[in-house]
Amino acid sequence: MFKTQKYLYYLLFFLTPFIMYSGTSELFEFNKMIYIYLITSSILCIWIARMVSQGRILFKRTPFDIPIALFFLSQLISTLFSIDMHTSIFGYYGRFNGGLLSLTSYLILYYSFIELFDSKKEELCQCIQNILKISIVSSTLVILWGLPGRIGYDLSCLVFSGKLNNACWTAQFDPAARMFSTLGQPNWLGAYLAITFFVILNYFFEASNKKEIQSHYLSYFGLIFLTLSAIFFTNSRSTIASVIASIGFVFLWILFRRKNLELPFLKKKLFLLFAVLVFCIVVLKTGINQIDRYLSLPQPKAPAVVQTKTQAPPSPFKVSESIDIRKIVWKGAVNLGLQYPLFGTGVETFAYSYYFVRPVEHNLTSEWDYLYNKAHNEYLNFFATTGVFGLATYLLYIAAVIILGLYWSYKSSSLLQITLLVAWVTILISNFFGFSTTTINLYFYLIPVLLFGLEIVREKNKQQKNVVPKTKENNTIAYIAIGLFYVFLLQFFMTYWLADTKYAQSEIYAKTNDFQTAYTLLNRAIQLHGDHVYNDKLSFDLANLALIASYQKDAKLSEDLIKTSNTYNELALKESPQNILYWKTRIKNLYLFYQISLNKKYLTAGIEALAEAQKISPTDPKLPYFSATYYSLIYDEEKDPVMKADLQKKSLDAIDLSLKLKSDYYESYYLKAQLFKKYKMKKQAKEVYEFILKNISPNNKQVQDELKNL
Repeated sequence: MFKTQKYLYYLLFFLTPFIMYSGTSELFEFNKMIYIYLITSSILCIWIARMVSQGRILFKRTPFDIPIALFFLSQLISTLFSIDMHTSIFGYYGRFNGGLLSLTSYLILYYSFIELFDSKKEELCQCIQNILKISIVSSTLVILWGLPGRIGYDLSCLVFSGKLNNACWTAQFDPAARMFSTLGQPNWLGAYLAITFFVILNYFFEASNKKEIQSHYLSYFGLIFLTLSAIFFTNSRSTIASVIASIGFVFLWILFRRKNLELPFLKKKLFLLFAVLVFCIVVLKTGINQIDRYLSLPQPKAPAVVQTKTQAPPSPFKVSESIDIRKIVWKGAVNLGLQYPLFGTGVETFAYSYYFVRPVEHNLTSEWDYLYNKAHNEYLNFFATTGVFGLATYLLYIAAVIILGLYWSYKSSSLLQITLLVAWVTILISNFFGFSTTTINLYFYLIPVLLFGLEIVREKNKQQKNVVPKTKENNTIAYIAIGLFYVFLLQFFMTYWLADTKYAQSEIYAKTNDFQTAYTLLNRAIQLHGDHVYNDKLSFDLANLALIASYQKDAKLSEDLIKTSNTYNELALKESPQNILYWKTRIKNLYLFYQISLNKKYLTAGIEALAEAQKISPTDPKLPYFSATYYSLIYDEEKDPVMKADLQKKSLDAIDLSLKLKSDYYESYYLKAQLFKKYKMKKQAKEVYEFILKNISPNNKQVQDELKNL
């Protein structure tokens, strides 16, 4: 059992970065998370079996126990008081990592690892070395997998689509522009490679360049060059900045402790490292404009181009800088944390709770309609979702690791300990501008235990306790129970994975308007693994099926489908009542129900749903836009002149609110003009159309035709 558990750790560090599958709703993170759950389940059951075998509790204390216990307690309490407990347990659907279940898995891996080697110092040292070398091999293969994508031959596309090109990715994910390999996103790849870079750096500095082992020394230098180049290929500014700053720290540490380190040919190695770094900065660029503009050769000025009348005017659309958007999201995260100061809105609920405080200036960015499921700052994300308690305990854990890591490194003069600590610190820096992922969290929680393990190995003089295991003659029932528990865990996580594949297939069919097949697949997903995400999607598919049935003149079937759709929508809202996405589904469903039945009650219910949605998301310009549409439809149904005048005013007030929230919202301007036209206010309609052509959408053929008709 000892060897099996040890090899499972090797598999964990080797394969996790590679795990991906195109048949799930999310190619990368979901499959990695399921893999971690499966490995953790295996390790946990082996751990329990070893306890039964030895007749005692196998648990080893570590110096980080109190910070970890407090942090876990903060996440547990935040989950209990969450606005969406299911999301807090499993993580946001689409990210998956970060929920209470994933945190529990990482902590099981943490404690089971250090306990495994409690009485085996020599095995511990070798295992740590093996894990680090396996990590180097794994990261090298990840780089080699991603490099062909730089020249248009992405290997992932070959696996997913059977074609060796970059065509399987959207323009937003272009591996030729920013490499992401098997990690799924350039920043995630950069953060991962930053960790392994410093592991390689340790072996590079410790390697000798004597002739008999010169190939060994040159191999590490080659890996230094390859890994650093790959980091620059990600164009991840936060990672590049963290690596450069951390290299500087390691350099200062070596200078300060050089007499104790005994590193062969140190000056030569420092020169080579510096040369590689300069090459990457000058040739590959940092992605930071303030630095890169000084590193580029001056370009000859292009001759001025005279704009002719036939040339189209420049597009008013402007892509917002990512840092500008982040500042807005960070502002919202701070406001959210201040509103829920103790325990936040619940672990991993930022996707829903951000709408409570979403700054209105977010509407004027190019990503105004994106759903932000993270605060893009790990610390503010913890503040917003787990409050002061969650953030404070998280920072306490970080402080404990840094302080003890520095102390151990200073006391032992171990280059490996300091490079491991620096590798861990790059995670902290990257997380300031982003968020943790499965692979990164694996290192975030296990590097501290590796540091502690190295400290245990170093303390050779301390006597180890020889614990004599108790013998238990009849363990059969216990082993059967453990086996059944293991089967349950495997079945649970595999059905979770299978349910997601059905959900992913249903989304494909729904996009082609094959709602019958989508419904069948979603229904199967719900049977495998209940999730309110599935209930929400199923309610919308059923609403569309009801519409199709009405076209086929099957009134009874249409009515039944409406009832079932409404049931699933209410079920989703019951499980996640402050989820703005589910309220928007309800709004769309009710509109479809009205189209089917022409029953005014659905419009009235839609107005009520919009009012609830606007309480949750007061700065969303789409909601008053929909309100204006609903009031306009009720206006058509109303006979009373006084009520019609009131509905007319409400529709115009709603569209004005939409434009107040987003002053460049083309759809709202166009709807406003249409409303004026409908209410026989042609002068006002003309003014709005002219405003659109002048300020929002020049040369818009649709608007030009409307003006001609007026």
